[in-house]
Amino acid sequence: MAAEAKQNDIPSSARVWESAILNEGVDKVWAAVRAVTFEWASDVKSVDVNGDKSAVGGTRCINYNDGTKQTVQIMEISDLRRSVTYSVLTSEPAVSYTSATHQIQVREVTNPNENVKEQTFIEWTSDYSNDAKIGVIEDSRYKKKAAFKDMVTHFAKK
Repeated sequence: MAAEAKQNDIPSSARVWESAILNEGVDKVWAAVRAVTFEWASDVKSVDVNGDKSAVGGTRCINYNDGTKQTVQIMEISDLRRSVTYSVLTSEPAVSYTSATHQIQVREVTNPNENVKEQTFIEWTSDYSNDAKIGVIEDSRYKKKAAFKDMVTHFAKK
């Protein structure tokens, strides 16, 4: 128990970056990401959009299957760079860190694999305040990888 507590105090990078290649066109992937409704995510029960869903400053109340509720605010939407940035405002239950800002960006793969018509490169970056422990960082990394798998399944159905 003491060893685990000590491990959680190990300084770690407060940034998580994960990426993937999806066998889907960039426009379809961008439309799903841009909405910030996580329609692909198997761990999200529902998302309530407050304000203009296409505008900076709007919020999303994300209701997860485990009962967690988080409110995020849209900080940036760029159709030019195909990226969206959002910050966590509130969480029930409360999180153990002060702040988190997330960015998802998609790019067209201009030279897709021979057996695939279209591919999209997606990257998801999260910047946490420096009080985030290693467990938070690794959980974020795991959840991004799970989300990419969910995206593969989501776009295969369409």
